[in-house]
Amino acid sequence: MEEATITSKGQVTIPKDVRESLGLKEGSKIGFFIRDSEAVIRPIGSNPIEEFEKLRSKIKFTKKEISYMIKESKKEWSKL
Repeated sequence: MEEATITSKGQVTIPKDVRESLGLKEGSKIGFFIRDSEAVIRPIGSNPIEEFEKLRSKIKFTKKEISYMIKESKKEWSKL
């Protein structure tokens, strides 16, 4: 069990081992749940559309190129 202290502002630093185990990095979202008399934290997955938009701004593909890649991808997956 890991231990942390709550600050006067209600903040807690998640111990390094816990962050690493859950794959949490700066900017990661977590959810808090109450189960019986326990508090449970769980990573919240990112929105795939938002992640795609971030990538899209860095990698410039035309709509035609994207359509082609989707078509070829479907073709390859259908072979499995």
